[in-house]
Amino acid sequence: MFGRKTVAIGNEPKMSIKVGHDRYNNLIIKELRVSGDSIDEIISQLKESLNEFNQLKGEMVLAE
Repeated sequence: MFGRKTVAIGNEPKMSIKVGHDRYNNLIIKELRVSGDSIDEIISQLKESLNEFNQLKGEMVLAE
């Protein structure tokens, strides 16, 4: 399972996360990019991305 979530504002995405599986079938982050106009906005985007990844990882564990 591979997935990507992108939030686009204007022409440039503010957040992009690519997930996949390692050789042991653990869910991992393959690529994570955040951008913003201030460091506070970047930190907020990063936290949101990691929270979404943890939610997805939790859903995968419950589905097993």
